Amino acid sequence: MNRTRTITEPVTVSTHTAKPVALVLLALAVMTGAISVSAWSAAPRHSAFSYLTALVFVTSMSVGALAWLLLLHLTGAVWSVALRRLLENLASPLPWSALLFIPVVLNLGRLYVWADFARISADPGLARKAVWLNPTAFTARAALYFTTWAVVTGLLRLSSIRQDRTGDPAHIRRMRSASAWGTIGVGLTSSFAAFDWLMSFDPRWTSSIFGVYFWAGSLVGGLAALILLVLVVHAAGWLRETITAEHLHDLGKLLFGFVIFWAYIAFSQYFLIWYANFPDETEWYVVRRAGDWNTLSWALVFGHFVVPFFLLLSRPTKRSPFWLGFVAAWSLVFHYADLYWVIMPALSPSRPEPRWLDASWLLTLLFFCGAIVARACLKRPLVPIGDARLPESIAFRNS
Repeated sequence: MNRTRTITEPVTVSTHTAKPVALVLLALAVMTGAISVSAWSAAPRHSAFSYLTALVFVTSMSVGALAWLLLLHLTGAVWSVALRRLLENLASPLPWSALLFIPVVLNLGRLYVWADFARISADPGLARKAVWLNPTAFTARAALYFTTWAVVTGLLRLSSIRQDRTGDPAHIRRMRSASAWGTIGVGLTSSFAAFDWLMSFDPRWTSSIFGVYFWAGSLVGGLAALILLVLVVHAAGWLRETITAEHLHDLGKLLFGFVIFWAYIAFSQYFLIWYANFPDETEWYVVRRAGDWNTLSWALVFGHFVVPFFLLLSRPTKRSPFWLGFVAAWSLVFHYADLYWVIMPALSPSRPEPRWLDASWLLTLLFFCGAIVARACLKRPLVPIGDARLPESIAFRNS
């Protein structure tokens, strides 16, 4: 027998509560952004790399949230219905990411060697890839990626809003149908985005598994962001009886599983390249296994995998808001470190050279995307009130 429970608490955030939060986050984004921009002329190349790293980080979390939304629609996971609206809100910055990508397009020459026409012409190996790796094609593909993500996000959001108003169960079928082709579209575009934005720093390097590597990190990042958003909402006094320890337990199990998945893909990529021992492929890892970059490599092994793995083995940890929040925040820190490890050797191959610009651009984009998420939480109920499966989701219990 299915147990159900109705909502016994408010699910709509009051304007006087959420609007100031969104405005404060936006003000902080403007302030830190102004400080970051003021230093751009003094260190334009480092600024461009710092900005791209921060942008890929925040975008990957939203792409990860969208991917989870698609997967949960496809599987019909009733337990997750209470979490669906928060995933929709976390994906809401994606249309804005297209605007945030404009500075990257304007600084291609500072970021990528293939954007230098003279260098491409002088190197036959690079010239063969110029049909794909050129500023025009790069920008056109980025527009395609952002358009795909915005369309998929918009369609799911539109059906969800209409379901809130009408309660029509047909919207469940529509969202599942959109998720079928949306999963393929988001999977392909995010993989090619990883090839374009990250792998092409070394245009001679190839890895057919790199798109999956980026996907694995994005899924961990999106899940960790969802856990933190749930805990922030709880701390503000909302959804404490609607999203329960049972939901946190399942989120912890998923985070545990996909931390392992990220480690498996990362090791598989390294092992296959090491075993094949082709110079064009191994050079990418040679740089990251030397000096201080090697220290960061080992830090990722322990920080991105070993620590969360052993912490999440425990059932009480997965049900504890404090410990689950700690692991989620920890995972996001090392997700950023992973992207830093992928991107920054192109700027400084000999050793890491962290600057305050790295933190200022990261805070700028986190504050900006946080303001968008806060505004999304304000505009609609925090749970899909029109979904008939919501009471069953609230009553969900782990076996």
